[in-house]
Amino acid sequence: MAEERLIDDDKDRKYKIRINEDGEEELIIAPQTAAEEAAEIDFEVPDFDDDDEEAAVMTPEQLAARQRQREEEAARRAKKVAAYVRRAKACLEEEDFSGASYALNEAGELDKENGEIYALKIKVYTKYFSDWSFIDDCAEAADGLAEYASDGLKQDLKAISAPLTQRISQTEASAAQLKEENECRKAERRASFAARKKTSLTAFCACAAPFVLFTVLAIVFGVRFMYTREDALFTIITIVCASLALVAFVAMLFLAHRLWDASRNVRLNERNSSTRLGREYEEQSAHLRQLTRIYAAINSISAPLEAPAQAPADSNADNAEDKA
Repeated sequence: MAEERLIDDDKDRKYKIRINEDGEEELIIAPQTAAEEAAEIDFEVPDFDDDDEEAAVMTPEQLAARQRQREEEAARRAKKVAAYVRRAKACLEEEDFSGASYALNEAGELDKENGEIYALKIKVYTKYFSDWSFIDDCAEAADGLAEYASDGLKQDLKAISAPLTQRISQTEASAAQLKEENECRKAERRASFAARKKTSLTAFCACAAPFVLFTVLAIVFGVRFMYTREDALFTIITIVCASLALVAFVAMLFLAHRLWDASRNVRLNERNSSTRLGREYEEQSAHLRQLTRIYAAINSISAPLEAPAQAPADSNADNAEDKA
């Protein structure tokens, strides 16, 4: 009997038995027809970059149908986005900023990687760089602009962003003035609060020392000498020391509260949020950061590197030639 050998590639093929030249039976692989080979190729499952468990159990027809469905959904979504963008542009032409904002928000929910939407949002939120009431929303849109918008969209915004540059300059000057005034007020209060804290600390220590002394004396006389004399002298001394320690303890509590209050004022003086002037400075600083964030997004235009150093060198050479 001929030896039978099966490998993994042949285990799913068809086999048949034939009689060889020696009259023995042997197992051979039946050749596949062209139709069978084509059918086998057609039902191969395509490879996917990500793990798609559904695709592994779907037929090619189902995979094709699913792909068509996804493409149709993407086309419908793109059509809706385009309609919302057209509506937003029409509202902008009529200066209907609330209507434009609604249309852009709807479009943004459908397409979060559309640079034109973010560019239009900046125009809407700032009313063409004339109103900064929604600067936080505008700064958030600027992040999307920097990531997804083309250089053309950024150039269009840059062409009308002169008021933004002026606003940044004004805010910088205002923040610098507020900072200087705030630091000056802090310095004035700092000296006063530090002196008050030092005085409170001295008074607390001056009261704590007698409290410790009288407490120790009361304990010593009370434990060792209270009942050693018949005239009760040490008993009286113990009571007097204990009374003085109690008075010192009450005074020490009062002075401890004053020391805590003075220390708290020293800490609060260094916080901008503790005063009206400090809060105004923090608001201006935050406003300036948002403006700078918007400015950086608009000006994040990819441009080829230039070599400005060459021009001065050439001009210097020309001047040297002229002098010669």
